[in-house]
Amino acid sequence: MAARGGAPQKALPIETPAMSLDELNRLTGNFGQKSLIGEGSYGRVFLAKLSSGEQAAIKKLDTSASQEPDSDFTAQ
Repeated sequence: MAARGGAPQKALPIETPAMSLDELNRLTGNFGQKSLIGEGSYGRVFLAKLSSGEQAAIKKLDTSASQEPDSDFTAQ
């Protein structure tokens, strides 16, 4: 998206809460089929309802998808 002057706008960082693997497993039904909502280039995406009531997409990194996906995955 471009600003009025034509310069591209910088994407603002999204605040993400730290969660334990146990909590992610609980929220996604152990990353089960019922929570699966799609697949991306870095792995599967699961729907979770947070304790705040908000819904969140949880991306589970598939380390076999790329040799060095971590920096690209983090940037997404």
